[in-house]
Amino acid sequence: MWLACREYLKGKFTKFNSNNGYVNSESLGESLQAFSHWVYEYTNHSVIVCDLQGVLDLEGRRPIFRLTDPAICSKGKSSHRYGKTDLGMRGIRRFCSNHICNDVCKGLNLPSMRRKSPRARHAATNH
Repeated sequence: MWLACREYLKGKFTKFNSNNGYVNSESLGESLQAFSHWVYEYTNHSVIVCDLQGVLDLEGRRPIFRLTDPAICSKGKSSHRYGKTDLGMRGIRRFCSNHICNDVCKGLNLPSMRRKSPRARHAATNH
């Protein structure tokens, strides 16, 4: 029999985003939303780290996010490559469609995740 334990996370527990598209719009989680976005860009759109939840520890010299149970959603033919919470492209698409770039994304020069409509793409290529 196995038992897994984690350290008690002191503070207000918050779900910042999920593997099925939920994105918490509180400014507290802007850096975590940008982290998920950054991973997606850094991995050339093949992986996203999401399902970020935990507490913001404000007791030390600097604020620290203490997170638990993240999920990885990956692109590819192998479903559940990173476990049962890997929802594959469905999870990636859901995050991308709900994510709104924030000041942290802009500070990191991350491109927008919003897909342009076919009409907007056509207009952009004709100018």
